[in-house]
Amino acid sequence: MNSRFDSETLGAYVDGELSSYESAEIANRIAIDPDLAQQVATLSSLKAALGSASCGLEGSLQIDLELPVKERHRLSWVAAIAGVFVLGALIATLIMNSASLLPNQGLRLAEEVHKDWLEQKMQSGAPELQQSTFVNPDYLQIDAYVPDLSEVNLAFSGVRNISSASSKGIHVGYLGPKGCMVSLVVLDNTAGLSPELAYFERDGRLLYGWQVKQTGFYLLAYKMDPARLSEVARVVNRLTRERLPLDPESIIALKQARSSSKPCLA
Repeated sequence: MNSRFDSETLGAYVDGELSSYESAEIANRIAIDPDLAQQVATLSSLKAALGSASCGLEGSLQIDLELPVKERHRLSWVAAIAGVFVLGALIATLIMNSASLLPNQGLRLAEEVHKDWLEQKMQSGAPELQQSTFVNPDYLQIDAYVPDLSEVNLAFSGVRNISSASSKGIHVGYLGPKGCMVSLVVLDNTAGLSPELAYFERDGRLLYGWQVKQTGFYLLAYKMDPARLSEVARVVNRLTRERLPLDPESIIALKQARSSSKPCLA
């Protein structure tokens, strides 16, 4: 995932020089961006390693001023080699800890449900269209607003319950006239998500995720043009947060994205 924070800003964050608002913004981003988290962790580790090396150097100079030049050089090499081992251990720790930053269970579940839906549609071929624009939270035990996208040629194609060891929720399918199949997966698991729209890249495919109160949303469409998928995700993110139907501005934006993209069957 790409980050919009430059190295200077991240350095200031590590040094504790940012405002509480800026620090909170970066902290929230770190929670959903593995690359950013690893970058910040590396900066923190390097800062700590440099600080430790600086302290060790100052101490050796105070003690070693009376030693011959040759002896001082030998000790400097010993310190340098020790520093390399320490830095290597820090990097190894970062790599091991990065496992906790991998896509969460909700993301993997969303992928599995989407793939299962694609396989079912390939076998049946007949779309099952629905017209509901709101999912009853009492029936599904999850509070979620599901927008109607039929005005932009994405019709409902069924709502299914999801239940796993870690999450429960629903899968909503949208079908386009030229082969586009969009999944909106709604789960009671929000781990790794925030209200801000975020994207994840998995095996060269983009998936989008966000959080609305205590509910997690994932949107994915493997064959859809990336630019169009990004616009669909942006609009659906806003509609699910505000619980509103499509507005004229969003309709125009989605239709323009569709007209300028390749068909999903291409």
